[in-house]
Amino acid sequence: MSRIICALSAAVAVVFSSFALAEEDSIRMVANPPDRHVVVKGDTLWGIAGKFLQEPWRWPEIWRLNQSQIRNPHLIYPGDVVLLDYADGSPRLRLGKPVGQDNKVQPAVHIEQIAQAIPSIPANVIEPFITRPLIVSQHDLEDSPYVIGMDESRVLAGYGDEIYAKGIEDNHSRWYIYRQGAPLRRPAVVEKDALGTPENEGMQPSAQENPLLRNTRTDGWPTLAWREEADDVRILGYEAIYVGLAELKEPGDDVSVLEILSAKEEIMQGDRLIPAERPTLHSYIPRKMDDDVNGQLVSFYGGVNSGGKFSVISMSLGEQDGIEPGHVLGLYVNRAVRYRDPKGRSTVTAVPEKRNGLVFVFRVFDRISYGLVMEAARPLQIGDVVRNP
Repeated sequence: MSRIICALSAAVAVVFSSFALAEEDSIRMVANPPDRHVVVKGDTLWGIAGKFLQEPWRWPEIWRLNQSQIRNPHLIYPGDVVLLDYADGSPRLRLGKPVGQDNKVQPAVHIEQIAQAIPSIPANVIEPFITRPLIVSQHDLEDSPYVIGMDESRVLAGYGDEIYAKGIEDNHSRWYIYRQGAPLRRPAVVEKDALGTPENEGMQPSAQENPLLRNTRTDGWPTLAWREEADDVRILGYEAIYVGLAELKEPGDDVSVLEILSAKEEIMQGDRLIPAERPTLHSYIPRKMDDDVNGQLVSFYGGVNSGGKFSVISMSLGEQDGIEPGHVLGLYVNRAVRYRDPKGRSTVTAVPEKRNGLVFVFRVFDRISYGLVMEAARPLQIGDVVRNP
């Protein structure tokens, strides 16, 4: 009899755990979602999804998209109507277009240009980070063409000035000018002993790790500390600081002449050049990853130490981890409490992680990726955990 009771208890536990898992994984709609939304210019896929779902990144599930459609979706245009209905009791989104005087919604074939399709996230925020170099490797630093001087023996150059460069072998008409920034290192995990004292206490980042101090120069040339850092396995890449755009005027076998079309900062000797190619603006639908990942927030673009909603951040996850543009990741804050134990000793103990925000990945490199913070409950910090939401 006891065996039967135990078996029944185990079965009930399995049923309840399965129900809880299904409940946790079910699509959660917002309170009183609209039955339709007419797409207007300025909308984003994320914003439209948020009108229906509490978790916008799960749109592919309610839209019933397969993997190929997610990576190459049917684009949505202003004037389209997103409809919410229930198939077999489950919510479903579908696309229509109002036609006729009665404004009924029917399927329609689009003949509009792709450039008019709405983006996944605000395009004006991320466009500068897609059109310009962000990450360079040691190979890039060694092999990129570089500025050797300015017209009339000037030390600095700006808009409209001519500059001389070596190493240009390709006849690209326009070139981005960039400067080596700080190395992007995977943040160290600081362990705390029983007294709550960090093992690495007192070991603060050196001045050379500070992007504001990194570009110190000797005789007008950039410091090449990266040569000494080549063996540092924590380095994920080097941030490229965009300083301007130049047009090739006179190609040369040895020295080429370029004219500066725009300058965010003054151009100096040693600045590097990268061909300015037309950007690819992806229309990936926001989605979660199939595999579990675990990384860290590495930096905030621009050298600041904290950020929030609409900050552009880099993360220690890249192509080698299966990251793709469109993936949505959760940002988690590591929390700890300090208290005195019964013997009066000061102790620090970790408490459960709390999700602090969401980030939409829009550009991916081998070991690092860039994302736009879409939600943030509190200020984000370097070293925050990045993993599945």
